[in-house]
Amino acid sequence: MPVHESADLELLPKLIAQGFREKGIEKLTPPQQEALAKGLLNGENIVVVAPTASGKTLIGEIALVNAFLKNRKGVYTTPLKALAYEKYEEFKFWERYGIKIGISVGDYVVTQEEIENLGSFDIIITTYERLDSIMRKKPDWLKRVGVIVIDELHMLGDESRGHIVEMIAIRSKLLGIQIVGLSATIGNAEEIASWLNAKLVKSDWRPVKLYEVPVYRARNRWVMVFPKELPLEGGSTIVEVEDLTKYWILKAIREGFNVLEFKYSRKAVEELAYIYAPIVCENLPQELKEELNSIAKGLKEELHDFEYEKLYPLIKCGTSYHHAGLSLNARRFIEQAFRERLIKYLAATPTLAMGVNLPARVVIVNTKYFSGRSTKRISILEYKQLSGRAGRPRYDPYGIVAVAKDADKLSEAKHYIEGVPESIESKLLDEKALRKHVLSIIASGEAITLNDILKFFRESFSASKVPHYILEDRIRRTVLLLEELSMIKSDKDAHQVNIAKYRPTKLGIATSWLYVDPITSFAIIAGLADKDSVPDLYYLSLIGITPDFADIHLNKAVYDWYENYVLDLELNGEVPPQSLEHRLRDPDVDWLRGCLVGLILHAWIEEVPERTIVERYGVELGDLAVIKDTAEWLLFAAYTIAKTVGFDSHSKRLRILLERVRHGVKEDALDLVQLRYVGRVRARILIQHGIKSIKDIVEKQSLVISILGEGWGRKIVEEAKKMLNK
Repeated sequence: MPVHESADLELLPKLIAQGFREKGIEKLTPPQQEALAKGLLNGENIVVVAPTASGKTLIGEIALVNAFLKNRKGVYTTPLKALAYEKYEEFKFWERYGIKIGISVGDYVVTQEEIENLGSFDIIITTYERLDSIMRKKPDWLKRVGVIVIDELHMLGDESRGHIVEMIAIRSKLLGIQIVGLSATIGNAEEIASWLNAKLVKSDWRPVKLYEVPVYRARNRWVMVFPKELPLEGGSTIVEVEDLTKYWILKAIREGFNVLEFKYSRKAVEELAYIYAPIVCENLPQELKEELNSIAKGLKEELHDFEYEKLYPLIKCGTSYHHAGLSLNARRFIEQAFRERLIKYLAATPTLAMGVNLPARVVIVNTKYFSGRSTKRISILEYKQLSGRAGRPRYDPYGIVAVAKDADKLSEAKHYIEGVPESIESKLLDEKALRKHVLSIIASGEAITLNDILKFFRESFSASKVPHYILEDRIRRTVLLLEELSMIKSDKDAHQVNIAKYRPTKLGIATSWLYVDPITSFAIIAGLADKDSVPDLYYLSLIGITPDFADIHLNKAVYDWYENYVLDLELNGEVPPQSLEHRLRDPDVDWLRGCLVGLILHAWIEEVPERTIVERYGVELGDLAVIKDTAEWLLFAAYTIAKTVGFDSHSKRLRILLERVRHGVKEDALDLVQLRYVGRVRARILIQHGIKSIKDIVEKQSLVISILGEGWGRKIVEEAKKMLNK
């Protein structure tokens, strides 16, 4: 059917059309029309590759609500918790039509109770890891799922998480579930669509025109080459400026828009923010300065003092930086202030491009970064993701991307403008990914023989890219490794692997359901075997060594500062032996990293102030939060694994350590921090005044109120009474 931009909502089921009109949507975009024409409502698998703001999410939304109308469930899965929450808030709109919306965003362990509760929802929003974990456990309600929408489908090629996306897609195919994949940039979209047995919707339609302006340095000046159709002062198409970023900042302040600049290191974006803050400040209207100053001062209540000290002088000037090292509160504030155009200039690392919806009229892209000792260039695919942030529907008449601010030649910038995004490659046959997923299908009962396993993985994207004998060889070696690690057992010896039937051991089932790498389980067992007791630091370092801690951001300089200190700890038996790294024979196992993680976590549970931890170990608040969250998951895994293999004394200590890491307290404060409003600081204040338990709070109410003040004191006393009554 021909596609016309004027097509109205008559193509949609009545309930969906009614909902869209209530949202203020009267017309379908070209990609939406094409998706409908290619069978979106009839259960066809669809891959949509179209620019940001072209209506991709609404295509997924149509599929989800359409599943509900057919008495089926819908699942929307996305890479980030922040994106999941954003979609959850969007989709709650449909509750007025009787559609129940649920969300499940924990990255790893999912309880049977939570899985069962999810069955009561019609549309479920998840993260990739959570959906993969759920699908492994095969809940009954999975049979009633009619569609799975995979947001950011290009993540299929991501080094660390692409294999999870691929497993979700494989299981969806095998279960006969409709797949709707959404992405702004896929170089080999036809190939991906073919693998998914999907119809391809590929469009370059954008609601806001995007102008890509090549940039390069010449004679210590920046040269911008504007397209003829972009209106500029004086009508010139070539503009030379002394400072590219300053040029756009001043224009943004005059014309009422904002500027987003991408660069590839945390240090670099912080430096950019501090460089340009005075320029923004000098040119802001006085009224806006006063508003920003008031907002920035109010932020003091929400941030740690040392983070506030760094951000306040920037935010009061309408400037900031954004990277993963910031606390969640800081990131949320900055994102909201930028959306509201209070922040006129934001320097950010590319993690922002995959995150929440945060467009700007002008995006400046630096295309080079340091890796090790060499300079590398970003991919065209990544550039396309970043450039998609330019132009905001209903607010901007157009979007501009200043391409390759760090280019020395015009050809470098044109490489990104004229080039085709790189092809996505499967990551499923990587050794680390394969051992996790082969174990998962054996543990879930989806495969019991080598032929079953091969049949499953022949549905993968990777199988279409490698010869059959390579796939079989890698599967065979993985199966033998899992047997060696005591994750699975067979009824035949290793020479009869083709006809062997495999079943998971208790350890294998626990490892798969805990969502940890089999090497992680083996490391925990190897590190604790033949030891009656070990120091707390030993446990914390042991989980830090494992491959599941491999993606943690640590300052490389810290390795040099602490190496000799950690070697002394090893001699005293306070951390696992360095020989454990060599025994595990895995590139993602890092003994020194583990010991440093252990020291950071040990400081946290000994109630060392966060400022001290940040300064001592060169991490930032965002990193500390990730380290803490990952440690909670892996301590729970270690506790369960120790219990599974009969290490009872270790499992008891690990359970206590888990609670201490969760709250950041010494053991004597664990009772108090069960209460709402009582964190590590208030708990220690109470203990110092002789109040050591929930019972003490109730019995010494007046003392609690005198210590903590009338407001918080009374709230905490009431919480203590409720807890005791329970």
